[in-house]
Amino acid sequence: MSGHPFILLIAIPMVAGILGYLIGRLRNEFSFIGAVFALYYGIRLFIQSRGQVTVLELGRVADFPIALRLDPLSGFILLFITIFTTIVVLYSFRFMKNREGLRGYYFYLLMTLGISNGVVLAANLVVLLFFWGSLLVVLYGILLIGSGETWRSARKALVVVGLSDFVLLLGIIVLFTRLRWIDLAPRLPMGLTHPDAIVGYLLILVGVLAKAGAIPLHTWIPQAAETAPATVLAFIPASLDKLLGIYLLTRLSVYMFSIASNMALRNLLMTIGAVTVLAAVMMAMVQKRMMKLLSFHAVSQVGYMVLGIGTGIPVGIAGGLFHMLNHSIYKAGLFLTAGSVEHWTKNDELERLGGLARQMPLTFFSFMVCALAIAGVPPLNGFVSKWMVYQGVLGIAGEGNRLFPLFLVAAMLGSVLTLASFLKLAHAVFLGQRPVHLAKVREVSITMWLPTVLLALACIVFGIFAFQIPLPGLIYPGLGFGYMEIPGIWQPIPATLLLFVALGIGALIYLFGTAARPVSGRTFVGGEKIADDEESRVPGVAFYSPVKHLPVVGEVMDFGGRGAFDIYNWLTTIPKAIGAFFRGWIDRPLEVFVAAVGKVVVVVTAELSRFQGGKLPFYIAWVFIGTLAFYLIFFLR
Repeated sequence: MSGHPFILLIAIPMVAGILGYLIGRLRNEFSFIGAVFALYYGIRLFIQSRGQVTVLELGRVADFPIALRLDPLSGFILLFITIFTTIVVLYSFRFMKNREGLRGYYFYLLMTLGISNGVVLAANLVVLLFFWGSLLVVLYGILLIGSGETWRSARKALVVVGLSDFVLLLGIIVLFTRLRWIDLAPRLPMGLTHPDAIVGYLLILVGVLAKAGAIPLHTWIPQAAETAPATVLAFIPASLDKLLGIYLLTRLSVYMFSIASNMALRNLLMTIGAVTVLAAVMMAMVQKRMMKLLSFHAVSQVGYMVLGIGTGIPVGIAGGLFHMLNHSIYKAGLFLTAGSVEHWTKNDELERLGGLARQMPLTFFSFMVCALAIAGVPPLNGFVSKWMVYQGVLGIAGEGNRLFPLFLVAAMLGSVLTLASFLKLAHAVFLGQRPVHLAKVREVSITMWLPTVLLALACIVFGIFAFQIPLPGLIYPGLGFGYMEIPGIWQPIPATLLLFVALGIGALIYLFGTAARPVSGRTFVGGEKIADDEESRVPGVAFYSPVKHLPVVGEVMDFGGRGAFDIYNWLTTIPKAIGAFFRGWIDRPLEVFVAAVGKVVVVVTAELSRFQGGKLPFYIAWVFIGTLAFYLIFFLR
């Protein structure tokens, strides 16, 4: 049993991480060995999962079966968890060199890999809860690595994700005590009609949404973007947490329960998805730092996944799961390309960047492909998954759901705003005029540009050949849907050829037009020429700043920017408010009352002390008076 692939996939990365931590000089070697062996077993289990289910029972604890399970869905997720980890480890060899906390970084990275494999292999909610809770510990540890006040980011993640995990625990308790239900893959899903089932579903949903980063449980991700390295952002919120969060949402909504059986819950999920798409992308548009802008897009894209699964329509569910995979690919690529830029420039402030496309051509290529993919531009992978989500939303119209136009408009508008946001980012970082201090920037080493190029190529392949490779090979088997006819007309290969023709014509026009005969002009302000070109440079950071001044929208964004929608602020402010209430309305009145009683006691005892003069005749008189009073009371009765 100790040599079973399930156990090895969990244990090998963790052992490699521990050895690398203990033997610091060999941490790169141990990290690489741990990641590669995990990738090997991930591929092996993925192949094994095609068309069959494998269960490994390890024993029982208090009547709870401790078992691991492999099926087409878990095999597919395991494969990409190990792929993304290997890519991040390879990229980290150069990027993390000579940075603080390096030993702890690889330790937490590999521990996260092993524990995440345990989450996906869990056969029931009890085993899942053990690994799911363990992830919180390593998440806190890895967020402590970085620059600035990392403790703030780690603490916020601990509070938000930790409390949501506690709510998830309550959901598991409800399902077990009321329905005797802990299996993650029962033979038939249960309808969401029984009140206990609905309560259990909603409680577990809270833990899922916090892990995936959906609004309003998303705020730990932008906070982490202020301090965490690019590799951590590419691995945790961009890839791993989306894979795990949406994996559990799929398990919960398709395998354990049938989300299609409850329209109210479907509307709730779709509303959360639509709000997440729009609210996060609006915040992304006005950001002035590259990492924080990307972090809000990592939140926004979760909305499409939740929206697609919330439709309860097979094409929508498949689209949401496919978008999870696509997002992990292009968002990891975007964070890593941003890391490559930061590696040379030493900052991610958009105002201090620009004109790096010529100096970093491979990084620019990877960035543009991933940026167009996240915006849903055909023929890239983001377009196909969003198209499927749109079809799912249209599918609920046939069921009489009158809210479908709102969900559809939110999803489509989100794509438009995403494209606009990345046009701003492309101009601010790679296009436009280059600042003087970036003249010596050059392309990063092969261990850094190769992972980003591979991710960009995956965006192209998974878009053009979506109906030949990822959908029939990964998504449909994971959902058990079989072949699915996608509504609408979309021919990716002819569209790709036409796109290449258009790009070729545009390149010729540029080379023989603008590039061959560049025109430079003078910059005037107030009728006077600006002598310094650097002073006249337009960095692009102010793109879409007028959005902040729109009626209602600007006020809501300003309100949110001050933390009004941050659940962490609620969780930390409410106890303070309760404490202030008790201090003002209970503690202080009690203090006044006690002080008044004390004064009365002092006055009374002072007066009584006058009768205690120490003279014996006086005491005898008091005894006589007391005895007389006693007898009078006794005889009067």
